[in-house]
Amino acid sequence: MERLRREAMVVRDSLSFRELADVSGRMASVQLLGALTCAYAVRIRVDKKMLVRRNVQNRVEVRTQFYQYHAYAMARADQPRRNLSRIDNAHGEGNLHRHVFDRNGVEVAREDILLEDMPTLDEFIRDVIRLGAR
Repeated sequence: MERLRREAMVVRDSLSFRELADVSGRMASVQLLGALTCAYAVRIRVDKKMLVRRNVQNRVEVRTQFYQYHAYAMARADQPRRNLSRIDNAHGEGNLHRHVFDRNGVEVAREDILLEDMPTLDEFIRDVIRLGAR
């Protein structure tokens, strides 16, 4: 995140990690939650839930269970808020997908994404800033 700040891509963020314990008090999951304000008045909401477990070697493993990255261009005096991109596995479907929006922010398609093709948060930020600059 510091590199993105130095590059003036991210202006402000409220991202924070929350650790959630199971009934025995052991960490069961971690949630990354918050928002980013970026260049070109782009705003990104992040909600990512990761399960925590111990493997057979007793090492901690973290596996993402739920994704939701939603980017939009904030409303301005001359134009309303405009959706730019959204990637999630919400809606009870479980499959990871990208919502595709036209230049006016209207959803025109949904494309399935393989987990290995999921962009990192850094990649997502850079992609949506390019969209916001249009």
